[in-house]
Amino acid sequence: MPDPIVDVLASGAVCLGSKVMCDGFAEGYPFRVQTHVHADHMSEFDKSKGFQDFLMSPETYALLVAERNADLEFRDNLHQVGRGVEHMLDDGSKLFLLPSNHMLGSCQVALELPDGLRIGYSSDFGWPLDEIIQVDELVVDSTYGSPRSVRRYTQAEAEECLSNLVCERLRHGSVHVNAHRGTIERVLHVLGVNVGVPILASERLIREVEVYQNHGFAIGDLYELNSDAGQSAMEEQSYVRLYSKGDGFRNEPIGETSITCSAYMANEDGPLMTYSDRAYRVALSNHADFNETLRYVKKTGAKKVVTDNTRSHGVELAIAINKCLLGVQAQPSTNNPGSP
Repeated sequence: MPDPIVDVLASGAVCLGSKVMCDGFAEGYPFRVQTHVHADHMSEFDKSKGFQDFLMSPETYALLVAERNADLEFRDNLHQVGRGVEHMLDDGSKLFLLPSNHMLGSCQVALELPDGLRIGYSSDFGWPLDEIIQVDELVVDSTYGSPRSVRRYTQAEAEECLSNLVCERLRHGSVHVNAHRGTIERVLHVLGVNVGVPILASERLIREVEVYQNHGFAIGDLYELNSDAGQSAMEEQSYVRLYSKGDGFRNEPIGETSITCSAYMANEDGPLMTYSDRAYRVALSNHADFNETLRYVKKTGAKKVVTDNTRSHGVELAIAINKCLLGVQAQPSTNNPGSP
């Protein structure tokens, strides 16, 4: 397989041709696509602001403005690209973004070059997907690229497990739930009004949740910690407290129940891991597993695939694609330190 037109650098930045960089910075790339706002995809964001034009979904833009609350909404190099809307670049390339079912605003990226070659990047993605990019060459996420990474439970079962666990543990006192961005909003959606107690959060998380609500997510209201309702709930020890990015989880021992909601699978056979009668982990995974990743690659129509070898299982996934998908050539990314 010759050197790919698509690649992933050591920083995790994804190169699509010679003009477009996804989720990272490298000299000479005038465009950066921000596929979503998870921290591991925000590499050198501030440096990019001075050198690159950004392309992103309207939801990602709203989350960035809510989080950073600085100059972003006044910059003219941040461009919002609607779902499936063709965005023409100055070299004649056509860019398309489609949702990736990972978190609010997350997207797959497809780029049609002037010669007609279609290249793309899955970004982090969940399964199933309503729409899948159609490309000739693809960079695919390999978070669950190992044949050992197969879930034997559904995400609906994981959500039911969380809801039941929180309701049961509330009988013993307050419940503290820690999760990453995107996953924490999913927790709130799952709990909704079912828990029957106030759900408390930081002012920062409440701002983020408002972005979700503004984009059509029917998720319940939160109470700020220092509000009258928040203070009253804490005094009565009858509440759910949510923690996410920037909040910091409690360092002192928690006398009540602690639940971590991981975006990664806890184990293959079930979503729940029990550490003690007060400490649990529930897998609300927003990533496709191994079999789902193979299905995704097949449905893109790609004949050449680069697996993201900055992740855990890039080599294993490339081997599996070559073995399982007839007519598809795969290789791990080069992980070059700079421009390929």
